[in-house]
This record gives sequence, C-alpha cells and structure tokens, in this order.
Amino acid sequence: MSKFTSAYISFVSRLNEVEDLRRMAAQKEKADAIANSAQINALCRGAVVLLCSHVEAYVKEVGEVALTHVHGKSVGRDKLVNRLFYHISKAVIDEIKDTEDHDRLAEKCFGFITTETPYWSKVGAFPNPLPVDKFNKGFSNPGFKKISAYFNRFGYDNYKTHLSARLAASYHAVVNMVEHMVDTRNKIAHGNPAATKTPHDLKEMIRLVQIFCRATDLTFGAWCKANLCTIR
Repeated sequence: MSKFTSAYISFVSRLNEVEDLRRMAAQKEKADAIANSAQINALCRGAVVLLCSHVEAYVKEVGEVALTHVHGKSVGRDKLVNRLFYHISKAVIDEIKDTEDHDRLAEKCFGFITTETPYWSKVGAFPNPLPVDKFNKGFSNPGFKKISAYFNRFGYDNYKTHLSARLAASYHAVVNMVEHMVDTRNKIAHGNPAATKTPHDLKEMIRLVQIFCRATDLTFGAWCKANLCTIR
C-alpha cells in the first residue's frame, strides 16, 4: 500500500510543470536579468497561477478519492455525518430553497425524489457512486480556511489541529505560504503588474506548498482510515 493517495502522487507529478517554468525563468535571470525582466516576470507569474490551480485540483481529487472509496468499500452510511449528505445534494437543495413559485417548487421536489433519494438513507452503503462534481461544487481559490471548510464537509473538524501537530514548528510558515500563494494568484488574475515572484522566491513557495499538500495527504488519509475507510 502506498504511503500517499493517488491524488497526491498526481499532484507531485504536475509540480514538474511549475518547476519547468521556474527553471526557465532562472535561466533567463542568470543570462541577463535586466534584458529578460519581462519574460522572467511572465514565467514566474504563470508559475504561481499554475501552482495554485494544482493545489485546488489536489484538494478536489483527494476528496474524490475518499468518496470513491466510501462507495467502493461499501462504507455504512450510518458512519457518515449529516452534512456530507447535504453537500451531495446541495445544488438541488439550494434550487428548492430559492424557488418561490409553487408549481416549480413541486417540480423541483419531484426531481429531488427521483435523483437524490437513493443517497438519503442511513441504512447500508450507497447504492450508486457518489456525484463527485456536485460534492466539490463551490470549492475554489484554495486558501487554508477554504481547504479546512472543504474537509469539514466529510465531518473532519480537527484538520487544523492535526495538521498543526504533524507540521510542528513549520506549521505557520507552511500555512502562511499557502495563503500568500492564493493572495498572489488573485492579484495576478486581477491584473496587478506588481504581483510576481523571483525564481528564488518561487522555489521556496513550491517547496512549502508541497510540504503542505504532503502533510494534508497524510493527515486526511489517517482521519479517513480511522473514521471511514482507507483511501491509500
């Protein structure tokens, strides 16, 4: 059995794309930092955006791995927190909640009964694979608070505490870097020309973000094993 989930292994592989951009920027910086400043800036900005997207993808994929194993290993639904069921059907529930016309409301309720009822029971295992796209909906811009809230959907309320214990003295540096990565990415997306990193800064960002995802993988994996099923 692998020490890490397939989601983390894929994340590490995708980090090569970010490192390629960083390496290209470093080579141009070494050749002529002043003449190549615009290209260096573009490469580093692109690397930050790509890194952020890979972290977001990792979190969604590790959630998908967990949901797939919950169904595949026939985990009893009585072991699951109520909020997990809500997030499975959140899109439909929100539509019902926001509908005022009585005929349309009834129509949506019938739709809920048809599409969602098979999931809504505490007896036995899920009869069908879980709708991962529906469950993951609404998660984006992977700041630390949003990642914590995402794991909370599974009933994992102690993620911050467990991650802090695993990272020990490096906890604040690692979490702050994740927040800084997202903040920089958002500034880049909004056209802030000053939002960039040097190749040296980017190397440290990649290092700390990988530490964060590795620790998260181990932490969430351990929680799933204790509360749901193994996901590695």
